[in-house]
Amino acid sequence: MSTRKKQDEVVDLTGDSIDRIVVENNATQVAAGTQENEGRKTVEMDHDQNNESSIRSHSEGYNAGTVQKQLPHEIYNSGVNLPVIRRLIAEGRARDLNDEPKAGGVPFFVIGSGPSLDTAMPHLKDWQGGIICSPSHALTFMRNGIEPTHIMALDPFESWPEIEGIDWSKTRTKLITHPGVWPDLIEKWPNDMLLYRQNSGRADSYYSTTQKLMYADRTGNRDKSVFDMLIRTEITIFSSSPPLQLFAGDRLGYGIAFLAGIDFGYHSDKSRFTNYTVAKEGHHVAAYGNSPGIDVPPEWEEHVHPFVPPPKDAKEQPVVCNNGSLTDTILLYYKKNFISAWRLLGKAVYTTDRHDLGTITEVPYMSIDKVVLSQGRKASKRPEKWVHKQADRYLAGIGCYVVETADEKPGYNFIESANPEIELNNFLVGMKEKLTCKTCGIEAVPNDKEDHTGEACPSCGVGKLERLHKVDIDANMRRIRDLMKYVKDHK
Repeated sequence: MSTRKKQDEVVDLTGDSIDRIVVENNATQVAAGTQENEGRKTVEMDHDQNNESSIRSHSEGYNAGTVQKQLPHEIYNSGVNLPVIRRLIAEGRARDLNDEPKAGGVPFFVIGSGPSLDTAMPHLKDWQGGIICSPSHALTFMRNGIEPTHIMALDPFESWPEIEGIDWSKTRTKLITHPGVWPDLIEKWPNDMLLYRQNSGRADSYYSTTQKLMYADRTGNRDKSVFDMLIRTEITIFSSSPPLQLFAGDRLGYGIAFLAGIDFGYHSDKSRFTNYTVAKEGHHVAAYGNSPGIDVPPEWEEHVHPFVPPPKDAKEQPVVCNNGSLTDTILLYYKKNFISAWRLLGKAVYTTDRHDLGTITEVPYMSIDKVVLSQGRKASKRPEKWVHKQADRYLAGIGCYVVETADEKPGYNFIESANPEIELNNFLVGMKEKLTCKTCGIEAVPNDKEDHTGEACPSCGVGKLERLHKVDIDANMRRIRDLMKYVKDHK
């Protein structure tokens, strides 16, 4: 039987002497050597057709590139932000996301950057529920006289200049952020701050080890120490902001989620929404003589983003979606991740973006007029099984499947496979064979086909071996075969 300890270390830089790390968009270069991208394709085509059903995006390729580009900045930013966040927590202006009073089931909007946001924006002035947007949307909302309830920061490069030009202290908007964003956003934000940590799905990640301990209070001594987490909330990350907004809204106690601007595609001759920045800040003119003081509003600069088709001989061409609208491979990757996040959430979500324009046709549609007029009360809840069915059918159509465990806290594994009948069965068998000892924390994989559950732990000799996961292979494979048949029947 082979055994291994769960990893405690994230990075081991013992050995080479490293003077400087240069982070570029395509590689991380270290003075002692260069760590290149693997160079694998991130997109495959099953057919000679550039359509949604033929695209296969390899998440590990995208994710590896994102980590390579962003993680060094998140590590650095987390160190710089540490004393500031500790001070804000002590002052009562920053707290864990789960410590925020709950919204009581009020519906809320999740905001994306698609062209449909231009259509939704005028209606949202009359919306009384929650609005969770990203920093790239915040100024545009304020220009339209709409105060978002929350701004959600995810990217480590999201910084104060993105939302600068408005006196946010005069609003009730709260910032939801992790410690790894650009330091000036943390330093200059004037209102309450709700904190979370990112969950990448790996127990040995920076977020789950080093950052977790950085943002903790330690008591005790070398013989016995206790770490009390300052940021307890972890949110699973799915490559872009809308899934994160969805999860954050759920943690805050909001009810049904409505989508605006989550097109993941191009339409209306636009590549994204029309955004606004502050060209000249507003100011107050003091009273003089008989003239009262007045507030001069800011001057705004409009930024239109037309869709410009690439030349016909360009390597990257638009992808035709299942409903005939246009998108590209990166946006389809974001769509896949959003559908996966919806599947994980398992709750009702409605899109206000028309099915004949955007790409999210799997999510039920309700017009923005109806949503705002009824304040979301006309939307019915959907059972978790219905959400899973809708999401699973789309994911299976692009070669992605969900494997479920029957643990005390059910787990979901999102797996891309070109040959699910064999590969997923093997994956499930491997999961079921894994053993663990809860006394010392080892994981063990038998070298034979014998059942070793209940035996003494070969590492500590104190605890007993038990299954790491409870896996119903037959139930998972029946569901996967049904999905394979559905995809075949609906080609």
